[in-house]
Order: sequence, then structure tokens, then C-alpha cells
Amino acid sequence: SKFGEYVFRLLYHFIISAYGIYAFSNKVWWQSSGGTKHLFLGFPFHPIEPGMAWYYLIQSAYNLEALMSLLELSFDVEFTTPSPAYPLPIIISWSSTVRGDFSEMLMHHVVTNLLVVCSSFFRFCRIGSMVFMVHDISDVPVDLSKLANFLKWKKATTVCFVSMVLLWLIFRLAILPFVILKSTIYESHHVLETGQTTGDCYVVYQSLFVVLISLIILLHFLWFSMFVRMGYILIFKGEAHDLSEHKKGEDQTVVPDASGKEKDE
Repeated sequence: SKFGEYVFRLLYHFIISAYGIYAFSNKVWWQSSGGTKHLFLGFPFHPIEPGMAWYYLIQSAYNLEALMSLLELSFDVEFTTPSPAYPLPIIISWSSTVRGDFSEMLMHHVVTNLLVVCSSFFRFCRIGSMVFMVHDISDVPVDLSKLANFLKWKKATTVCFVSMVLLWLIFRLAILPFVILKSTIYESHHVLETGQTTGDCYVVYQSLFVVLISLIILLHFLWFSMFVRMGYILIFKGEAHDLSEHKKGEDQTVVPDASGKEKDE
């Protein structure tokens, strides 16, 4: 089930990233110089093109599914007959497949779904699409690393891990805080220029998105510290541990191939 999940996540992130780059990379708000002010200029009269609408629908469905899948993998639910000792008809316990970073991942999914709903409801789809893209692109090497580690391909795991760290730094710890969040803090005042947004509404919009994006960035730094520990173990112990899946590490038994040799690809 884990292997199937990793393959599904990889295919989704690769396809949606390719579409996002194709559909939005030439948009004015992605320009390197002053482009981000167009996230707010002309609000609330930003046209919602069919490609953007479908992009949001697909992203909404995926993020809701990801939250439900996380809960399904994390808890065992058992129905029972109520008794004086336990009056409830249901028993909920931790599952053996619970992720090592369950708390962080749960918060991430909740915040992400709030961002999807709020950016869609308030018509801030441009900034929402940017947040989607920086996550999806950097998720591709994450999924590749999980697959390679699951298959015990040590060299492939190392290459994917290095790629994952580099893209994580570029997209989630550089572009997200220093481009997207910075624009939300310093350029969002442009929504007032059309006269359609009151000062009170502006304060609500800005505060809401600054808080939600900041929470996601905080989680990214927590995960990056986990990557540092994983890299340390990989370099100095020669062992590949996915601490996001297993807090205490994994069984390092290598599965031999048909010739009886250890698989190391």
C-alpha cells in the first residue's frame, strides 16, 4: 500500500507541476522584477480562466484526499458493544502505519486546505497558484526519494535526497518566504486601489494569508531540520532512514536480487 501511495503521489505531483509550469510560468505575476505586485493589482477583478478554475478544482480534490488518507492511515477504528467500563460504541487507536511526522503533516494538510478554500472564496487565485506550484515542484524529488528508499536503492536514494534538499531550499525556504510571503506583507495594499476593498477587509485578508503562509513556512523549516538529521545518518552511518515515515528509523535489511547479491542501484 505504501508503494502504491508513493507512485500515485509522484505521478500527481509530476503531472500537476508540468501543467502549472505550462499554464502559469509566463504570467505577469511570475516575472522576476516587480511581477508579484500583480498578485494584488486590479483585485477583485482578476479574471478566472478555465485553466485556473480546473487547476483549483484538481488541487482542492487532491488536498482533501491527502488529508483523508492521512487520517485513514493513522487511526484504527473498531466498533464495539458499550459496557460500563467503556460506554462508547467505538474505539479509536493509533495504526501501525501512522507517519512519524503525523502532527506536522496533519497541521500542514489543515492549513493547506484552509488556504485553498480562502484563496478561492476571496478570489486570490493568483497567489494560491504560486503556493501550489512551489509545493508541487519540490514534492517530485520527495516522492522519488521515498520510492528509492522503499526499494532499498541506496545510490538512487542519495541522488534523490540531494535533489530534494536543493529544491526544498529553493522553492520552500527561499521563494515561498522571500517572494510570496514578502509580497503578501508589503504589496498586498494594492488591493485598495480599485476602491472595492475597505481598509477593514484588507486587514482581514492580509492577516489571514500572512498567518497561514507563515505556518506552512514554519513546518517547512521543521521538516528541513529532519532532512539534516537524515543526511547526517546517510553520510556518517551509510544508512537511509525516512524519519518522516518512521521516527526511530527503519529496518536496514537489504533485499537480495535473484543472484543473491545485495541490490544497490
